[in-house]
Amino acid sequence: MWRLAEKAGLRVAGRLDAEADVYLIANAPRGLINETMDRARAFLHATINEHWGIAVAEAMARGLPVVVHRSGGTWTDLAEEGRYGLGYETAEEAVEALARLLLQGAKFNTAEKARELAYPKFRERLAKVLGL
Repeated sequence: MWRLAEKAGLRVAGRLDAEADVYLIANAPRGLINETMDRARAFLHATINEHWGIAVAEAMARGLPVVVHRSGGTWTDLAEEGRYGLGYETAEEAVEALARLLLQGAKFNTAEKARELAYPKFRERLAKVLGL
């Protein structure tokens, strides 16, 4: 991913104190994750066939536009096949989607989607299904 991002003309760093367009940090602790999301302009989820993706939901709750693989629940249930985020199938497509978000400023109302995922909304929908 690092080389592909650089090839797309993006500045890449592995730590937050560096000047960059994209930060790629492996196995980050929770505090760093929160700090990073608070400073981020987009969220790339690199897992293929993720059943649902709590990290994607967390990013959406922070209002970040998301880029997810076009497989599994992150694409169908969270990004809703393009309504709340961009999808990709290849690493090149992922970089292109991130570049589009960063350079063209595509907007998605991810916070709206995240509100739908909150426990009270879940309870409300479950009660309807159960006829309560």
